[in-house]
Formats: sequence, structure tokens, C-alpha cells
Amino acid sequence: MAAEKTSPRDNMFWAAGLLVLIAGLVGFFHFAGEVMTLIRTLGLLASVVVAGLIVAQTARGREMFGFVREADVERRKVVWPTRQETLQTTLMVLVITIIVAILLFFMDTLFGWVVRRLIGAAGGS
Repeated sequence: MAAEKTSPRDNMFWAAGLLVLIAGLVGFFHFAGEVMTLIRTLGLLASVVVAGLIVAQTARGREMFGFVREADVERRKVVWPTRQETLQTTLMVLVITIIVAILLFFMDTLFGWVVRRLIGAAGGS
């Protein structure tokens, strides 16, 4: 992707979007003691949406929203496992984890016994 030169119009939109976002953040924290958290949060979300709509008017903003739309199309193509497949896979993972834990326990016990015998034999001579 070649580097595109941004136009003054795009820079103006980016600045406006940033100012709207900053205004939303300042308002959220400025009214902390006076206004309910729900209303402040809704105001902050509204400023984020407005800033996003302003930035969407730029060339890079259009690219970004196009990418998001394409990603959503790909997400819809995913075939999710059924409840039964998920349950069976989870049970298989649990069974294999338990088997590996038991094997590691026996190997640790065996190696500990061997090391104790070697150290005990070398120390006793």
C-alpha cells in the first residue's frame, strides 16, 4: 500500500474528530460529581460515535470502515461448533490433561527415587 498524501480537508476532519472526542472525555470527568454515571457514559459514547462519523469522511476513515465491513463479512462465514461438539472437545481436553498429569506424577516419582538412590549410594561409599 503506497503512502498517500493527506489532504487539508482530511486533516481538518481528523482534528474535528479529535476535538469532539476530547470534549466528550473532558465532559465525562468534569461532571463526575454532578451528573449520574449513566448519563455521563451515554454522553461519552455519543461523542465517540460523532467523532467516528466525522473521521469516516476522510480517505483513511473510509478505508478503516471498509476493512471493518469486510471483517464482519468474514466473521459471518465462520462455522461455529455445535453445543455437542464443544462439550465433546472440552471433555477430550480434560481427559488428556488428567492422563498427562498422572504420567508426569509417575515420572517425577520415578526420577526422584532414582536420584535419591544415586545420591544415597554415592554418599554411603
